[in-house]
Amino acid sequence: AVAEAAIPLLGRLRDDLGLAKAWFLKSEVHVHACRWGARAENLERALGYARGAGDRNEQSTFASQLAVALYCGPTPVDEAIERCERLLAELPDDRSLRASVTGSIAGLRAMQGEFEEARRLQRAARALQEELGHRFRIATRSLIAAEIEALAGHPREATTILRWAFGELREMGASSVMSTVAAFLADALAAEGAIDDAIRYSEMSERHADLDVATQVMWRVARANATRDLALAREAAELAQPTDYIDIRARALLAVGDTDGAVREYQRKENVAGIRRIAAASARSS
Repeated sequence: AVAEAAIPLLGRLRDDLGLAKAWFLKSEVHVHACRWGARAENLERALGYARGAGDRNEQSTFASQLAVALYCGPTPVDEAIERCERLLAELPDDRSLRASVTGSIAGLRAMQGEFEEARRLQRAARALQEELGHRFRIATRSLIAAEIEALAGHPREATTILRWAFGELREMGASSVMSTVAAFLADALAAEGAIDDAIRYSEMSERHADLDVATQVMWRVARANATRDLALAREAAELAQPTDYIDIRARALLAVGDTDGAVREYQRKENVAGIRRIAAASARSS
């Protein structure tokens, strides 16, 4: 509300940097609610004003966050990759930006089924992050690294990545992000059939979860998949429905048994690997 009130005044003052910061703050509202399309739109405005102000640090920050919104949200894969590549071209010498955006492109390439390229990009992004000492970012972006392996049909590798990330975040005391990783780890464990561990991590996630919708959806999805609790799965689907975080919407629909609905979500994103994963799971169960 403060940002919205400030924007007209900042416009009259022609304060591009102030406008950039205000539009970024408006975008922050959408993160916990998983409204990634709106987040991306606001970040585009912020990025434009930062560019006008000539502030390369803010450009880098907003571009990195925009790449995540493009990965998570409803932007089709081809369009998201093209926009990410333009972000890199705008600041080609910014290593922090390159690490962040390259990691998002890696996840998008995996959605296309290009797993070797996705892994190559993921390794390049992580190597840059290690050089820069971005320990927290490496741990949080492990969600993308794990999803690459899951889409490639390697659930154990995905679980290993998420266990490592959870341990790193716990050591840092980053409880809010740790709860998100715990929820995704719980679901990976449920898929492997490690039911007791899946329930334990889902309970850890529940205890530490804040208002972040992704975490609230995913600990319910994980426990529902582990215990066959359809009521909990329905809760997850209801929480996911107002969001445009395609992956959690699809996972929640799968938990309630709506395979067709999950496929439609992945079609909307052009996530062909996600569609293939559903088809493979259906073939195994039939």
